[in-house]
Amino acid sequence: MPRFFFDVSEKDEVYHDANGTVLPSFGAARERALAIVRKLEPNPRSEDDLVCTVRDLGGRQLLQIRIQAGKPVVSLEE
Repeated sequence: MPRFFFDVSEKDEVYHDANGTVLPSFGAARERALAIVRKLEPNPRSEDDLVCTVRDLGGRQLLQIRIQAGKPVVSLEE
């Protein structure tokens, strides 16, 4: 099963996931990223975005979820 890394940033603070999580699929990684941003969701009035970036073992960015005005915005990398 693939290992996915979930990096989280808000304002000037960045948490780089050094260990990663083994999950059965990309879909499971997307659901986990959504759960992370829901749990850490900032105040909807906040001007600072919360971002969760999903990477693969090689460091390639696969997905980015950004909370803007309290709503998730999902971007898939090509």
